[in-house]
Parts: sequence; C-alpha cells; structure tokens
Amino acid sequence: MSSSVPLADRINDTNKRRLVLITVVLTNFIVWMDSGKFGILTPFWSADLGFDTSQIGTISSAYLLGYFPMLFLAGILADRIGPKILLITCLVGVTVMGISMIFVTSYGELFWRNLIFGVFFGLLWAPCQRMLSVWFPTVDIPRVTAIWVGSQMLVGLIEPLIALPMADALGWRLTFVVISALGIPAFFMLIFLTTSNPRTRRGISDDEIAIIEAGREATRTRVPFSEILRSFKNPNIVLLVLAGALATTPTWMTATWASYGMITVGGADPNVVAWVSVLLALPGVIYAFLHGRAVRTIFRGSLKTAMLLGVLIPASGFLLAALIPGLPWYLWALFASTLGFFCNPLVWGSLNPFFVKESRPEVVGTLNGIAAGLQVAGGYVLVSLSGGWINASIEGFGSMTFMLLVGAGVFIVAAIPILLLRERRTPTYPESESEVHEPSIIAPSGH
Repeated sequence: MSSSVPLADRINDTNKRRLVLITVVLTNFIVWMDSGKFGILTPFWSADLGFDTSQIGTISSAYLLGYFPMLFLAGILADRIGPKILLITCLVGVTVMGISMIFVTSYGELFWRNLIFGVFFGLLWAPCQRMLSVWFPTVDIPRVTAIWVGSQMLVGLIEPLIALPMADALGWRLTFVVISALGIPAFFMLIFLTTSNPRTRRGISDDEIAIIEAGREATRTRVPFSEILRSFKNPNIVLLVLAGALATTPTWMTATWASYGMITVGGADPNVVAWVSVLLALPGVIYAFLHGRAVRTIFRGSLKTAMLLGVLIPASGFLLAALIPGLPWYLWALFASTLGFFCNPLVWGSLNPFFVKESRPEVVGTLNGIAAGLQVAGGYVLVSLSGGWINASIEGFGSMTFMLLVGAGVFIVAAIPILLLRERRTPTYPESESEVHEPSIIAPSGH
C-alpha cells in the first residue's frame, strides 16, 4: 500500500491523530492536577487536621501504596484489552476521590482515601503511553511523548497559581472539589474521540494507517502474553526497566515536601510561593516540550545520553540543596525541585521511545507499567520513611539534609543501568521518502 501524500504531510498530525493527542494530553494534565494538589496543599490540610511530619509522610505515601500495584496491572491490561476503557475508569475514579476530600476529617479516613485514589491513578501512565505508541508512527514517538510528559510537568507551572491562592481564600476542601471537576470535559473526549486501535477508528484512511504502521507490523488490539514475556529476552529491555524503576523514585519526596519546605520550614508566604513556584517550574516545562527536538539535534538521536543527564542533573540539585548551608527558600527549591524534576522529561520522555525501538509498540504498555510500578514502589518506601528523616531539632533546611542525600544517592545508582545500555542509533525523523517503509516491513530486531 503506497501513499502519494507528500512526506511532510505524512509525518504531521492529521485531525484524527491530533484529537487523540489532545485528548491524551488533557486527560494526563487533569489527573496529574488531581494528584499534584495534594502535595501543594500539604501545609493547609496537615495544619487543619493537626498531623506531625511522620503522619504527613505516611498519609502522603498511602496513595503510592495503591498506585504501584495498579501500574503493573494497567500495563498488562492496556496491552491485552486496549487503553481507552482504562483511561476512562482512571478519570472517573480520581474525580470522585478528589471530590471526596470534602468529607475527610481524620487520619484513618485520609489514609484510605489516598490509597483508593492511588488505585485509580495507577490506570493512567501505561495506557497513555500505549495509546500514543499505537496511534503515531515510530519516528514521531519522541515528539508526542515529549508533549505528553510536558503536559504532566505543566501542572507544576499552573497548579500553584490555582491551588495556593484558592486554598488561602476559600479553604483546602473546596479547592480539591473545584480542581477535580475539571476532568468532566476530558471524560467525553475519551469516549468520542479515541479508540484503542487506529484501525477501528471510523473514517480513518488507508493512507493514514500506512503512515502509523510504517516500519512495523499491523497494530493489534490484543497481544498474547507470551509475546510480552519474550520482550525480556532483550537485555536492553531489562536495563530500561531498571533505569525507569530507579530514576524518578526520589522525585516523589520532592512532590511531597517541596511546598512544606518552602512554607513551613522556609517561612514563605503561600501567595508568594504560588508565583515563585511558576518561575521555578518554567525551565523544566519549557524543556519538556522541546525534548523531542533536543533528541534530534543536541543529542543526535541518542536517548541514552538524555536519560543519563536525567539522573545526573537531579542528583546535583539534591546535593546542592543538602550541602549548601543557609540557603534562602527559593534557592533551596531551585535545587531540590527545579533541578530534581528535570528527571521527568529527560528520563520518561526518552524511555517510551527507547521501548518502541526495542520492542513492538503493542507491548510498551506492559513495559512502562513494570518500570513505573517499580519506581512508585520505591517512591512509597522513600516517602513513608522520609518524615522520620526530617530532624525537627535542626533549624531551617538543615532538618531536611539527610532526606536529600538519600535521594541524590538513588539518582546516582540509577545511572548504572543507563550506562550499560547498548543503543542502536536510528534517525528520529526520516530524511527522505525512501526511509518511510511500508507496514509489510518486519519490525526492528528485539521485539
């Protein structure tokens, strides 16, 4: 099946692909807003309910306890039954659980609410990546993955401006309800604008199917479990899972304690923090949307190089925040949060394209689910213990030094599997018409 459509138009999004991308990005953004507001509002709900740092750590890690098992399951289900129904279930669940915060009054209620929230939240990650992997050509995966990761990081830019002033003026309970209600439009977009397999999308052309499946076998909605298991015969797959499992684990501590550190430890005004947090989040957000271009130009197609920087930059940030005495709260946040969260676009923005290069797109849901599940399990351990690592007898940010040193150590260990990867360099975008292969071509080795 040969297409007469010009190459530039074949690579660019059509309306159907564009709507799928917009829907996935909006769903991802809304669900991360639902998740992120909990950490941002920690100074409010913890003070109102009278919790100490150990209780804050346990409660904040409760959703990770529900989250990480579901990441494993969601990855397998996304490959077996398709991602659409999982994303709809995720969005409905986190919206309901977000609104339920209005009724929480005790430690036990908040713990169980967070755990159940984590179960629904776990249905987001792998299905999103599965949806993008089957709806876009392999050469376009770095670009759309960068946009998807960027939408997640955009939360850090926008949410402080919404959540902190609203909580200060109207209370943290109402803030939870308002932000959760934003998921309703994305719910209808998932129902009417997406399918788990582009071949089942009404009105899609043969030309577009050929573009999407260029260089790989025809997309299948259901993949045999045995084929998923065969992926692990590839050493690179094992190393990528280990890298994903370790790389972003410490950022869960940043998400839990950054707002607490700035407001409670650093004594900053919440309204000032709201605006400064936007500036602190801006570098990572800007880079996230440019990551696909950076892979093509700065890194010359090397996803391995991007991933290695994705652990070394955050490690440096954590060490600076831990070891430089007397930091003002905004510099402490710059090192611990801004540099720390560069891990997300550099590592997770590269992991999915790397998986697609090494395996069939139809199995990346499971592979991402395993990697993400392991790193959230590690995040649960770190966050649940982190409250005890904060030494209240030490004044200022010195009380948080040990926690940051542990995080830096985990980032450094994550560099080991990345260094061991053997990357096959392939052009991110084809340079000529001859490089766009038809779907009859066998997929690259390793699947």
